[in-house]
Amino acid sequence: MLLSLLHNGKPSMSTAVFANSDRHVVLRRILGAGAISIYFSAALPAAAADAPTGGMPGTRAFILSNIYVGNAGETGACGKLTDSAPETFLKSLPSSEQQNYAAPDKHNQLFALMQKQLGFKWIQLAQRNQNKNQLSPYWDKLVIDVAPEHARIEDVREQAGIPEGKGAIVFNHHIVAYDSCTDPQDFPMLNTGFHPYDGKLAFGIDLDGKRGRDQFNSPSGEPGVDNQLWRVLGCMKHFREFGNPENADGTLFSAAAPTLIEISRIDDTNNDSDVSVAVFSSIDPLIADGRGVALANASYTIDTRPELIAHTRGRIVNGVLSTDPVDLTMHYKEQIIDGIRQLRGVRIRATLNADGSIKGGFYGYYMLDSFYDSIKQMTQLGANLSNLSCPVIHSALQRYADGYPDATSGRNTAISSALNFIGVAAFAIQPSAIAEGSRYAH
Repeated sequence: MLLSLLHNGKPSMSTAVFANSDRHVVLRRILGAGAISIYFSAALPAAAADAPTGGMPGTRAFILSNIYVGNAGETGACGKLTDSAPETFLKSLPSSEQQNYAAPDKHNQLFALMQKQLGFKWIQLAQRNQNKNQLSPYWDKLVIDVAPEHARIEDVREQAGIPEGKGAIVFNHHIVAYDSCTDPQDFPMLNTGFHPYDGKLAFGIDLDGKRGRDQFNSPSGEPGVDNQLWRVLGCMKHFREFGNPENADGTLFSAAAPTLIEISRIDDTNNDSDVSVAVFSSIDPLIADGRGVALANASYTIDTRPELIAHTRGRIVNGVLSTDPVDLTMHYKEQIIDGIRQLRGVRIRATLNADGSIKGGFYGYYMLDSFYDSIKQMTQLGANLSNLSCPVIHSALQRYADGYPDATSGRNTAISSALNFIGVAAFAIQPSAIAEGSRYAH
């Protein structure tokens, strides 16, 4: 999910505004819910329709080049877009100051004023032997005696002036942040201007077998779709723009730890009543060709951590894969973001294309803490550039959560969702297979 600032291969207005700012060079590359995005218009490379792509007969594997919250494209569903944190803060200023900071070329000054008035802190951790000239001039610096990735937030909180029990280590363990994304409850003044998506269409499927006014129809006409995550995000500018399949299908996302899907025990790629499906994370980064397109038929090594491996059963009908429910934990790593996507009760639906590619979705319940963790890691800097308000997202997630109630409190801990994906043929390799000189995972 996170937060790209490129559109059709061109910098957005926000990117252009901050192109000369060192602190935003990093952010321009990573933002996308956090991520570098590479757009392409060329068709995916073709492969023989009947060729096994998993490395053995009856097995096909795919590397996913993007997993994203999809926008079904319904018009008129948002009377108004949800306010971003800078927009909310600007409205709180006296009218004379609003005029001074409203222009796009004053965004840097507006962000700096937000930081000062609301007390945001970003502390860059540095080892004593590190050349300070190599550090960003934007963040305050705090010299420590251990490598930044081993620093504990409690060891630096007091020195940094961060309230007790607050803040988080972000930017791959090199920044201690305290702002409205790491601690949304501390900044209720930014929790305004939310507009839920009020349309009739959304990606997804019927997860609970019920019919009600909170449910959608899918773009293909399927009723009873459960996707309250889109209710939360559907009127936020960033998610509307980058959830557009025309944009998202041409985006490389979570390229540092892509997800693999492997289908085995296939007798017929068009119709098979019983197949095995596995979802893995790769320890190898996504490979792109010279056009920026995900390279088909490349090899990827499976991350063998048990929590990142899921197995389920499925069936193929007229070239469309459908699976039984399964719990998924997928590694999500892109530039400064390093976290997980944790979903419960996921059904996979995907079309197996004749050119060897795959296109479909993970339909299930996204754990709230897991989803918000990626928002937290983007920090206020990312939220500002992506026209988002973290307190609004955090509050709306709690409000619209509709699954997996906590046994003690009764509060729902997950939200119905649809994550679209696209991928190309690949080889999934077990590390043990490499040691034995074998090319294949099974």
